[in-house]
Amino acid sequence: MAVLTKAQIVDVIERQKGLSKDEIERRISEIASREGISEHAAALMLAEELNVNIEGEEELLHIGDLVPGMSGVNVVAGVLRKYPSREYTRKDGSKGHVANLVIYDSTGKARLVLWDGGMTKYYNELSVGDVIKIIDPSVREGRNGVELHVNFRSRIIKNPDDPRVKEIPPVEEVRSYNYRRVKIGELLGGERFVEVRGTIAKLYRVTVYDACPQCRRKVDHNPTTDTWICPEHGEVKPVKVVILDFGLDDGSGYIRATLFGDDAADLIGKDVDEIGEKFKALTEDGLTPKEAGRKLAEEEYYYLIGKEVIVRGNVVDDKFLGLLLKAFGWDDVDYRREIARIRTELKETLKGVL
Repeated sequence: MAVLTKAQIVDVIERQKGLSKDEIERRISEIASREGISEHAAALMLAEELNVNIEGEEELLHIGDLVPGMSGVNVVAGVLRKYPSREYTRKDGSKGHVANLVIYDSTGKARLVLWDGGMTKYYNELSVGDVIKIIDPSVREGRNGVELHVNFRSRIIKNPDDPRVKEIPPVEEVRSYNYRRVKIGELLGGERFVEVRGTIAKLYRVTVYDACPQCRRKVDHNPTTDTWICPEHGEVKPVKVVILDFGLDDGSGYIRATLFGDDAADLIGKDVDEIGEKFKALTEDGLTPKEAGRKLAEEEYYYLIGKEVIVRGNVVDDKFLGLLLKAFGWDDVDYRREIARIRTELKETLKGVL
């Protein structure tokens, strides 16, 4: 489609939204001044903010429809998780910043990556539970599926005027979807998709390994060619994966839990690379990986002891260690939600009595 002039964009906005030309021109001038861009670019941005379609009928895509390499797409999603931002080094040696969020809709989840200007512009404005529209991101293959990368062309709109908004389930439903709250003392082994609320009573280890970015399996280093080899995907550029082993106590019982990846680093509250450097330093000092993992947990991240969390995952019965909770994710305890849960349980109990 041919690029529309500013006057044509104004006409489309007027026709679709019923605003006066004076009001449209005023808002375009405000955007141009605020963003330091031309009025033509400001008119395009205003059209995006107002959800005005200037390119014909818009395809209403969902996360489940996305394929790496797609361009010119937009999706509406809820913010499920927000990870701390981190600094990275560019190829020219300069420093940049990046932050990751997890977004969701009724068809699935994806990672949303904010780079540099995108992080500065949007990161502090977004909160868990927000509904947003992501316009023209780069769609890439990530560690765990599709990722949306926000670049200088991309836009994020909070609370957009879009028919897909009504399809977004509340974040509380997504977090608890298919998970059943249980007491640790009730677990027997083999339970799937359970949710446990407990206090971190012990830290066993914090370790880091080099993994394949596709399957997350541990990779081997070939010193001769200075390459990393995955048994399944061959030569790869590895990523750091954190493992956190800890014990949970809820008053009814105790269980050992294992958390992986960004969720583990998020619970620790440190960047993956920082944790990796500390682990590497300990092994270079002569400690075995097991010894380094234990020392790191006990001396660096002891502040996790006493923290109350909600952990979700599957329970397995290990021949040597007993019951283990293989965790998929965690959350801080939302006491308002806990009160609502107790009220619901009481109502159900009273129904059976009265």
